[in-house]
Amino acid sequence: MRTALPTATAWIRPSRKAYTLGMKSQALRRLKWGIYLYLLLLIFEGALRKWVLPGLATPLLIIRDPVSIWLIYSAYQADLFKSNVYTIVALAISLVALITTILFGHSNLTVALYGSRILLIHFPILFIMGRVLTREDVIKIGRVLLWITPPMTVLMAMQFYSPQSALVNRGVGGDMEGGGFSGAMGFFRPPGTFSFTTGLTNFLVWLRPMSFSSGWKVPPASTGYCCW
Repeated sequence: MRTALPTATAWIRPSRKAYTLGMKSQALRRLKWGIYLYLLLLIFEGALRKWVLPGLATPLLIIRDPVSIWLIYSAYQADLFKSNVYTIVALAISLVALITTILFGHSNLTVALYGSRILLIHFPILFIMGRVLTREDVIKIGRVLLWITPPMTVLMAMQFYSPQSALVNRGVGGDMEGGGFSGAMGFFRPPGTFSFTTGLTNFLVWLRPMSFSSGWKVPPASTGYCCW
């Protein structure tokens, strides 16, 4: 009885599969580093606008936008991001808000587009994180946040007890009036590395679950885990 020899296609298919898996692995690695960059800019964007590059404070408002657009494009190319009901609703809300703003609001297209970008190009990053990051990745991010917290706390104390004219309290664009928010008894609420106090508040809220979960034993990673 003759044994059929494997065809050329049978030999090629495994290599194509391995090539596809390798490309997807590379895409995942690049997307993870893109997400890490996005999160670092989220925390230190205010520091860049206040202390490092105050002359570029206005352009730095959208420093995360190119990273966000690249993440969406790359995730779509790697078949790791698809539209869902949440992104579709966010798109619809953005379009309705944009139209009503132009027709019945201040009618400033630039300002309207600036506001629309939050739901259009930043909101989808949540779902990309959910597809790309594993539980182990999230735990690592939590540990980095814990390392950032002590110097952030020292900075907050210095801002609280220093006058608004001090370097640590410099406002966006090098504003000498300071970046603190007026509080009780002549003190100002410190913004940390952020441009305003709400950023610091969100950072501390974000830190809370991380401070508990970062010490847990990490089980085998499973792609698709998301706790954002």
